[in-house]
Amino acid sequence: MRRGAPLLLSLALSAGHAFSGTVQQLPALPAGSAVNAIQIDASGNIYVAGAFFPSPQDPNNPVGHVFVGKLSPDGSQIMWWRVLAGSKDDRALAMVLGSDSSAYVTGTTVSPDFPTTTGSLQPASASLLTQGFAAKLSPAGAVLYSTYLAGAAIGGNSIATDSSGHAFITGYLLLGAAFPISPGAVTGGPPFPGSGNTFVLELDATGSSALLAITGFGGSAITLDHQGNIYAVGDYAGSIAPNTPGAFHSISPNLACNSFVGSFPCTQVAAKISPTGTQLIYATFISGTYGALPAAIAVDAAGNLILAGNTNSPDYPTTPQAYQPAIAFIPVFTKFSQVPEPVGYLTRLNASGTALVWSTFFGGAGMPAQINAMALDTAGNIVFTGAGYSSDLPGLWATPVASRPTSTNPLAFVARLSQDGTVLSSTQLLPPLHYGGPVAVRGDGTVLAAAYNGNGSVLQAVSLSAPATRVTAISDSADNARLSSVAPGQLITLYGNNLAPNAPGAVDPTEPLTGLSIRFNGIAAPLLYASANQINLQVPFEIAGQSQVTMEVSSQLASPPVAESYILGLLDRQPSVFLLPDDFTRAVFDAASCNGQSVSGLRPVALNEDGTLNSCANPAPSGSAVTIFMNGIGVTTPPQTTGTLSNSLTALSPGPVLLISPSEASATILSTSTIPGSIAGLAQVRIQVSSPSGSLTIPMYVPSPSGSAESFVRGPGLLIWIVPAN
Repeated sequence: MRRGAPLLLSLALSAGHAFSGTVQQLPALPAGSAVNAIQIDASGNIYVAGAFFPSPQDPNNPVGHVFVGKLSPDGSQIMWWRVLAGSKDDRALAMVLGSDSSAYVTGTTVSPDFPTTTGSLQPASASLLTQGFAAKLSPAGAVLYSTYLAGAAIGGNSIATDSSGHAFITGYLLLGAAFPISPGAVTGGPPFPGSGNTFVLELDATGSSALLAITGFGGSAITLDHQGNIYAVGDYAGSIAPNTPGAFHSISPNLACNSFVGSFPCTQVAAKISPTGTQLIYATFISGTYGALPAAIAVDAAGNLILAGNTNSPDYPTTPQAYQPAIAFIPVFTKFSQVPEPVGYLTRLNASGTALVWSTFFGGAGMPAQINAMALDTAGNIVFTGAGYSSDLPGLWATPVASRPTSTNPLAFVARLSQDGTVLSSTQLLPPLHYGGPVAVRGDGTVLAAAYNGNGSVLQAVSLSAPATRVTAISDSADNARLSSVAPGQLITLYGNNLAPNAPGAVDPTEPLTGLSIRFNGIAAPLLYASANQINLQVPFEIAGQSQVTMEVSSQLASPPVAESYILGLLDRQPSVFLLPDDFTRAVFDAASCNGQSVSGLRPVALNEDGTLNSCANPAPSGSAVTIFMNGIGVTTPPQTTGTLSNSLTALSPGPVLLISPSEASATILSTSTIPGSIAGLAQVRIQVSSPSGSLTIPMYVPSPSGSAESFVRGPGLLIWIVPAN
């Protein structure tokens, strides 16, 4: 790939199409209905399940009742509405439809008199504590069976069914209680406080007997493939996390998770089990330093497992060609210090469980997104919902900044990611709803989403249309991160289709290119490179202080001409570091191995003191200086001029601040300055490094003006190789 300015690296050409969308609110559900599951049958009828809260309620001790309802395809008619109510709190958490449109439901109940059916697996309560339940309702709403779940099950979190009408349920067990494990069944390890005490239970078509009961797998989500293989996912503490040789293992399991300190999820484990439950095909960690918590799973026709959920881990495994391989996390140093805010993830694991097909984050900076539910459309694209907490949530190009979510005003959202993990629809917000819940997709691609507003759930029909723009991705030029916001002076890259085929490639930033212009609130941006599929440019410094910017793309060099606009948030600073091309060809946060040492971190373009590239084979002597190169540091002192080349080495303020773990030796900023011969806005940073080991991982941020929040560099820190001092 051509370079449009000094230090612009070869960038991956993954892209994210923009979509237009419409939202239609369906007729209101009964008041107090909190929908936790949506399904659509072959005729388009809508099934909902969840918890119904009669009014009035004690706000400090709400009591819900299980409901299952069937609505007409347009939601205007309630065809039936069935309530299963005990004397205490009961809630349906998951539902699936059988081939005959029977509804299979599971969840939790505290009621000793939850309505069960005679002859079911366990018609009588076995505990005064929370118990799991399962029920099957006919297409007409008749209760075919209802049962408690084997006494020890304190909740059914997810349910699947096969062509024989068997129900497969996963959830958590009461620690120390007896559970009828099937002879010869696989097991994932002993129960453990708070996590790992999980089960998979198969009920026959009448709900009267358990055909399979295993422990140590699942807990959060379950699904089946066409061969009847069982896929179960959950999060597990420490050494009990099951795994198999040869499977993908992203990180060793951790002990300091919610089982102990209540601060972040445990290690996510995905397992594939034979239909009989006697063979463990694979079990693998897919996690990070601060765990990962799955919200939903699906399996495609090829047997690839798709996971959606949330993680606090900056080093959650992602892949370079995916939509958002890195994100700005607040860095932390120990497992008992402040934990980063959670961010959504979407991951596809191959059918053998040995490697990621792709994996991506989904979130903004500082206060990111929470993914709550997922479904596949008929083309295999991934539709997902959740709650957004940041104005730079991905895919908000068409949404004014004032209408975007914030940390104090979260908004529900719906988005769609292509099956290859690279193309994101415009993220559709669902105001004034706060929390995005379950989701289902009609055959025509319309998305049905339930979102909760504090009083109950509202159903929305969301239409995400076909790609409509020629610009398909807006990215940072240093690390290729997808952007919904920009900073003054930042170098960015536009990817797309047929943008400027007659342009000459590298462009002189001081000379306008006739027929091609990019403007930010009417201010022309200097162009650095232009081709049919890529335009590199600099965001003008002059936009500083404005609340948002509209980027207008106009090209008369293509046929047909391009005339498009995008609304972008404006940040004081959006710092990034130029990375080695290797970080775009490997799993982004895979641990790097060097002389037997395995270390996670971003690999920057870092020059040793002698000007050679820092690497495992060419480390920096301990106590010497290395130089890295930064983008997006915003307005500086002295001020810099848009589109000009720096002609001297000039000190810049503010420079970045390095955060080093107390266990590390040291790293000290020596200088931050312009780069002679490079475009203004880029900075070089000299860092003195020393370490008793062979490497140093350095989290970094740039202070923002007026005491506002710091701007953290994306990723878990910069990896510098060092020759230890004698």
